[in-house]
Amino acid sequence: MSTNRTLRTGASAPRPRHPVLVGSLLLAAAVASACAGSESSSGATQNGAVEQPQEGDTTPLSGSNTPLTIDNCGVEITIERPPERVVPLNKPATEILLALGLQDRIAAAAGEPDEHVAPEVADSFEQLDIMVESGYPSAETLFDLEPDFVYAAYPSAYREDDEGVASRDTFRDLGIPTFLSHGRCPDRDESEPMSIEEIWAEIEEIGTIFGVEDRAAALIEQQRKTYEDTLASLDDLPPMSVFWWDMKTDAPFVGACCGAPGMIIESLGFANIFDDIPGHWADASWEQVIERDPDMIVIADFGDGDIDTKLDFLTSDPALSQLRAVQEDAIVTLPFARTTPGIQTVATIGVLAEAARNLDVS
Repeated sequence: MSTNRTLRTGASAPRPRHPVLVGSLLLAAAVASACAGSESSSGATQNGAVEQPQEGDTTPLSGSNTPLTIDNCGVEITIERPPERVVPLNKPATEILLALGLQDRIAAAAGEPDEHVAPEVADSFEQLDIMVESGYPSAETLFDLEPDFVYAAYPSAYREDDEGVASRDTFRDLGIPTFLSHGRCPDRDESEPMSIEEIWAEIEEIGTIFGVEDRAAALIEQQRKTYEDTLASLDDLPPMSVFWWDMKTDAPFVGACCGAPGMIIESLGFANIFDDIPGHWADASWEQVIERDPDMIVIADFGDGDIDTKLDFLTSDPALSQLRAVQEDAIVTLPFARTTPGIQTVATIGVLAEAARNLDVS
């Protein structure tokens, strides 16, 4: 039974989920492997989480580099002291904080945990106060918590309309520092590819802000090792092309050159068939997909029957059903939570790598 304490229920519909042709078993195996992780000498566990402080632990936080001034996505933020009442507005941000052992400093979070939360932080996530089940809380709800730091993975959190909470200027005027994930800076060049190093740089920066640099370093070290091991497992494979399908059946909304899909594909040394399109995601055509005939198809699963609709569409269409990836069951489906940059990215890369090792594209 969930122990979350819901402060306010949001009206937003949950983002759309199903088993994969290839991917669900691989995801289950990855989760099982993660949950079996043991503690390493660096302070991180093999599953990617930093060892949680024991009750009564009075060891002071490492680092004393405050006050600290940081340029975050073109916004200068000043941290007078390590935050004690942070509010994360998206699950990837919450997961990073929890992976750094900062549960006790989270005033409340946005987004109810589900079965797709990173397994290494699932128990901690269940203990958090939740402002809204999905979407964003109202500005009033958030301000009532008296946060001293707000952390968002998506720029939509800082929109001053019905879809966001409040602008970063509004938070600044109230003396509340805000942080936005590196890969989603609004002024980012659409042709600049995201890299996995940016995720680790963000973890390092959050570690510095909260005075837990050692925990951040341990987490990054563990993730690097897992990633390097994954790449080594692909040494004997030939080049592979990948089509990342996010949503829509009339004209596919695809992973373009420079967002999370492109980063995950390129991190494996694979070729994104739409790396010639700028941006994170973009509209393409089925004619382009047929012409480029990928070795593998990755499908984002938004739940509520979404994956069934997509798989039925692929397998019933006279032309798409003849794609090599469809004919060879070279299809990986990923829950939406695993397609967003954060602590789950390395595991997602591992899932695609495992699928590739099971294919014969020679």
